[in-house]
Amino acid sequence: MPTPRVLTIAGSDSSGGAGIEADLKVIAAHKCYGMTCITALTAQNTVGVEDIHIVPAAFLAKSIAAVIEDIGVDVVKTGMLADESSIAVVVDAIKKYSLSSIVLDPVMVATSGSVLLPPAAIAALCDTLVPLATVVTPNVPEAHHMLAHYLPAAAESLQDITSMAGLVALATQLHEQTGTAVLLKGGHLPVTADGQVAHRQKDKAVVMDVLVFPDGAVKIFSSPYIDSTNTHGTGCSLASAIACNLALGLPLPAAINSARAYIVGAISASHTIGRGNGPVNHLHNVYRLPFAAGCFIDYLMEHPDVAGAWKSYVNHDFVKRIADGSIGFARFRWYLEQDYLFLTHFARATALLAYKSTTMDEISTHATAVAQIASETEFHIDYCAQFGLTERDLRAAVEAPTTTAYTRYVLDVGASGDVTTLAVALVSCAVGYQVAARNWEVDASSVRTEAGNPFWSWVEEYAGERYAAGVKVRRDMLERYARGLGLKQVEELVVIFRRVTEMERDFFTAALEVKVEESPGS
Repeated sequence: MPTPRVLTIAGSDSSGGAGIEADLKVIAAHKCYGMTCITALTAQNTVGVEDIHIVPAAFLAKSIAAVIEDIGVDVVKTGMLADESSIAVVVDAIKKYSLSSIVLDPVMVATSGSVLLPPAAIAALCDTLVPLATVVTPNVPEAHHMLAHYLPAAAESLQDITSMAGLVALATQLHEQTGTAVLLKGGHLPVTADGQVAHRQKDKAVVMDVLVFPDGAVKIFSSPYIDSTNTHGTGCSLASAIACNLALGLPLPAAINSARAYIVGAISASHTIGRGNGPVNHLHNVYRLPFAAGCFIDYLMEHPDVAGAWKSYVNHDFVKRIADGSIGFARFRWYLEQDYLFLTHFARATALLAYKSTTMDEISTHATAVAQIASETEFHIDYCAQFGLTERDLRAAVEAPTTTAYTRYVLDVGASGDVTTLAVALVSCAVGYQVAARNWEVDASSVRTEAGNPFWSWVEEYAGERYAAGVKVRRDMLERYARGLGLKQVEELVVIFRRVTEMERDFFTAALEVKVEESPGS
């Protein structure tokens, strides 16, 4: 299909978070073609608006005509229209060019609280432009300003909204006065879980937006409240996203739903900029992931925040002393006891992966991995027998603090996170053991580790093909999960991977530092 064309008629925000600047970012993020007709220049930042310079109406009219008569337009989005003459120009253009898809964001009050539109302009907007719109998208303060123009008594009665019902009443009243579809944005009044307006920060649970269709039907959209001050430009951005979705062919409810999801992601992925209300991250959905397909685990291991811990883990002296036979029976026995306990929890966490999975293929894969851990545990029990350890001894072993800290962390991550998060928490152990064992297997000839070394079979097991097959399954599954990650989630997963890698290293260190009594000659 041809590239959808979206024209934004709005003010310019010198700080880049709202207005024309935000609109163009949103339009680009939705793969539409953006055109701009600027109504005003603002001197503003995240703290507030310092000054406004209105573009002459005659020039605004020429800019609108220039783009429409050459390029054409599928959807028009309007933002701050500055004064009555600017509004008159837009109304004339809509009628002259028979523009039928209009998303009207009645910008009157900035996020910082600055009033952007004088009373006479509000009246002109309500009387002449709103009736031509496909949908009008006021926030609660703007809706009150508009309703006060149409019906002052109703606006006064709805001034103190205490519940979701009040938001619906305000949106419905505004629709009845305009005959236009109204999307009342509830971001200024987050509600509690039971639908009451939240007065304490800790009670804010849900943001509700109310859509009243042209026929008066009501649809309520909801999303979790995000505790963030980075909300500058959310109104402009939401309206632009709706305009793009309409240009892409979505019906109004779907266009709004998709736009809301985009804004939730933009707020979640925002970074603090400036001293006041920072902007949302308009391009969060188009950023490329910082790793190539199939290379997520390599990215984690090589990440600057992880690389040092990873290197000290897979090249740990503990593994070296197993490989060269100098670990000592008592110390190695302590490690075997703790590793048995760890494998039990590792199996529990892998079973949790199966539980959290949603497709039969994934459930089966993780269930198979649990069976492989059970097989590894059997090998472990058989291996321990040569060191005088029975399965009963292993089960009766007292769990060391490092073992407890590590395993409970992984299980906590699994309980609170999704499958990708838990898979990341588990993969450091699986891959690290393989890398560590293979490092020393390669060095066997130079350090003379194999001959006469009773611990060498440990190296062979984790460097071998049987273990490698299980690791490959885990790696492949995690790489598939990684395809759907966002940048913010990648950052969170790096932190988790670093933590479990540090815990693996500390687990090895504990085995070297534990106080044990070695028998003579061991």
